[in-house]
Amino acid sequence: MKGQQPRIQKPPTSGEAGKIIARDSALMSRSYRRAFPIVVKHVHGALVEDVNDNSYIDFTSGLGTLPIGGNHPEVVKALKAQLEKASSYNLMAAYSEEAVELVDELSKIAPIRGDLRALFCSSGFEAIDAALRSMRWHTGRNVVLTFLGEYHGSTIACLAASTDERARRLSTRILDTLYGLGHECESCPLGLTPEECKAECLKLSRDLAESAAPEDLSAILFEPIHFRLGLSLPPKTYLEKLMTLAKELGGLTIANELITAPARTGRWFALDYWNARVDAVCLGEQLASGLPLGILLAREELLDLEPGMHEVAAGLQLSIIAALRTLWVIREEGLVERSERLGRRVLKRLRGLVEDLGLEWRVNGVGMLVGVGVLGGDGLGDERLARLIVDECFRVGLLIGRRGATLILSPALNIEEDLLEKGLEIFEEKVSELSRLSRAS
Repeated sequence: MKGQQPRIQKPPTSGEAGKIIARDSALMSRSYRRAFPIVVKHVHGALVEDVNDNSYIDFTSGLGTLPIGGNHPEVVKALKAQLEKASSYNLMAAYSEEAVELVDELSKIAPIRGDLRALFCSSGFEAIDAALRSMRWHTGRNVVLTFLGEYHGSTIACLAASTDERARRLSTRILDTLYGLGHECESCPLGLTPEECKAECLKLSRDLAESAAPEDLSAILFEPIHFRLGLSLPPKTYLEKLMTLAKELGGLTIANELITAPARTGRWFALDYWNARVDAVCLGEQLASGLPLGILLAREELLDLEPGMHEVAAGLQLSIIAALRTLWVIREEGLVERSERLGRRVLKRLRGLVEDLGLEWRVNGVGMLVGVGVLGGDGLGDERLARLIVDECFRVGLLIGRRGATLILSPALNIEEDLLEKGLEIFEEKVSELSRLSRAS
């Protein structure tokens, strides 16, 4: 695939694609929100080809599900071999040697305090749901503390623990949840500078928990990295203080690493940046190169559940094989280190772009997860401009992500360097062009 470039030769919704999209609109739930109006035919590494023979550079990794790109030959080979044997026998029916091997591999790298157990699910969101249920069962308490701006999933419990705009509209609030201030250090809601801050936001969360639920806190659920106006990374001692807070309140800690693991941040887990160890961590489809899988990893005693307490038809053998091979590829190709190395280069380059253009935008990131916070002249997020940049990049063959006014660049960890370069050139061109037009209007 070296040397291949994005190619747009037909409108993506024309011809056969238009017919498929029309049928989709008539038959599928309206709840689906497609990030891009394309009908995918092939995915090879970081290149996506649609049914109209257009090709795109994917800076989203399949919206976060393809850490080593699409159709990696090692994963495809392993899946074909497994299809010859058993593709769908699940863990409710019988034991699986491969499932045990996968948990053993994860136990070597997981940021869990002490020995661990695993619970297999069908998705990352289901893993978070299972974590909330398990922590409540273990502690005998009902309240969960989470943080403003976080999104944990679309199950009923996950929505109740989330506070982004979509969650607020859809949640039925079946979960007793407290919402603390998150680490928004570049736009601190308390008006503090990094030098003045001593994790005052966590002190407010403590006050909230002590006043509202002094003896009822079961767990603190959090994302290590926030996606508000550029990626927000916690201060150096923040996670250590969060662990202390949980311990003093008698609660457990659950890290949502659905987006950040494995290896996305230049570490196996984002928590590794701060040497943080938690009671439980949740993983999703990234681990299995996009196949349906969720895993809850937790301290041994936390998953010493009663038999039958959490049984689901999970542990699809194909997903387990894909996860094992994905971890193998990341190790063999040195993708943890490569993610950190290329991520530093991308971060430096985009910060230089913003500085050269005289923009007060926020560029932050770790590894191959970089966020660009698009700010207007008033210092607030300019979601309209962010959406326009995504649309214009798409028009010329580059797929980038967006959450609100934050543009998210998260290419496959093994993206060819010529494709990375071409994608960055497109992004830089569109940011330069559209930011100038926006300031002129």
